[in-house]
Amino acid sequence: MGDGLQSAGHHMDTYAASIDDILEEEEHYADQLKEYLFYTDALRAVCRKHELIQYELELAAQDLAYKKQQKEELVTGTVRVFSLKGMTSKLFGQESQEQRESRLAALEQSIQEGEAALKQKNAECQEFVQTAWEDIERFKEQKNKDLHEALISYAIMQISMCKKGIQVWSNAKECFNKM
Repeated sequence: MGDGLQSAGHHMDTYAASIDDILEEEEHYADQLKEYLFYTDALRAVCRKHELIQYELELAAQDLAYKKQQKEELVTGTVRVFSLKGMTSKLFGQESQEQRESRLAALEQSIQEGEAALKQKNAECQEFVQTAWEDIERFKEQKNKDLHEALISYAIMQISMCKKGIQVWSNAKECFNKM
């Protein structure tokens, strides 16, 4: 009876010793899966960068619209009364023709620069979106492949662990049956 119990205890000790290896292996698979949690942070950063580029594009468009409005006011001679320009013209009188032409030329130049800046920002935004989309698609494919492999390996490890557990219990059962 002592030999049977000792033999069954030996099988249980072997199984208990293998648990540490199994836990270490499971931790390895968990680390692989945790790696993809960082993907969300990277994706969030890409979205923030896109929002920033989009904001800069909107600012450039808004600036261009303001300059065009100023030009229109200068050309037509209509000035909004509640603007700083409207108040100064009411207080100090209208600008001379030379001053208006000088301001008009400066506004034309500024509008051209604004249009060029807007085109550049728009191209920058399109390029960023295209590059980001390609990176995201490539990452998604790699993620699917890696997760597929990791989950298959994890399932194989679980099957192996279960087989080892069954073997230990079968051996222990044989030891108990011999008593």
